[in-house]
Amino acid sequence: MDNAIIPFYQLDVFTDQPLGGNPLALFHQTPDWSDRILQKIAREMNLSETVFLYPEQSPTADFRMRIFTPEKEIPFAGHPIIGTAFALFNKGLAGQGKKQVKLKLPAGIISVEMKSNGICFMRQPQPKFLDRFEDLQLIAKSLGIQSEQISLNSPCQAVSTGFPCLFVPINKLNTLNKIEINSKFLAETLQKTNVDMLYVFSKETVCLESTVHSRSFAPFIGIPEDPATGSAGGALGAYLLNYGIAEPGKMEIEQGYEIDRPSRIYLDVSNNDSEWIIEVGGKCVFIIEGNIRI
Repeated sequence: MDNAIIPFYQLDVFTDQPLGGNPLALFHQTPDWSDRILQKIAREMNLSETVFLYPEQSPTADFRMRIFTPEKEIPFAGHPIIGTAFALFNKGLAGQGKKQVKLKLPAGIISVEMKSNGICFMRQPQPKFLDRFEDLQLIAKSLGIQSEQISLNSPCQAVSTGFPCLFVPINKLNTLNKIEINSKFLAETLQKTNVDMLYVFSKETVCLESTVHSRSFAPFIGIPEDPATGSAGGALGAYLLNYGIAEPGKMEIEQGYEIDRPSRIYLDVSNNDSEWIIEVGGKCVFIIEGNIRI
């Protein structure tokens, strides 16, 4: 590399307030960098995810995107897709006045639309209900809580709409607030379920309009606690509907409160004739526009 100067944006996603939500770095003019350089840049940015965007030559999509955490590339994630689409629309990079875009990821082609209220919504793939996890004692040790504080009204289960997570229902909001991760037991839990993220939620919420309050942890891929998890949000919506915790239609997830980055994820979830329709959306704000020199 010859000391190239490459522009990037940083956005806060799933919020309309700067310094809230989930931060995202977006390189919208990615050179022909090696995987090693992409990973090093993501580690340098040190955010939950960094996106590298490329032109897509096939007619099936408008852009190709790759998503890296500080530790690895992942095939799918919600807040990078929402934030990338928001930037494309607002900077005119998708085409002047265009409000729909198709993004090609390893997990598939994802359509994103900016609605009339300025909120970007993505259509997520069909959910997959994976293994249930019966060892509540191990989960409790992972979270630093008692096993009795895990709700028995629905199972601890891995669900995926592109990025599998282990969902754990918790009885009380106060319990969620006091979680302290034990890395040793969390590593064992995630290894046994073959997922990278543990996602806890409660029907008790801070805001009356919220459906659930949530927290998510993926420290072994460089995300100690995620402020807002859009990919898991869609899978959670399917989980909530599947187990009768929420009704079909619009839902709201509040997340990030415990780490002072409050976030709101909007869902619209239904299941008709065994076909799921899962839309995940959120607001975004630009926070930084700059260049990287490498």
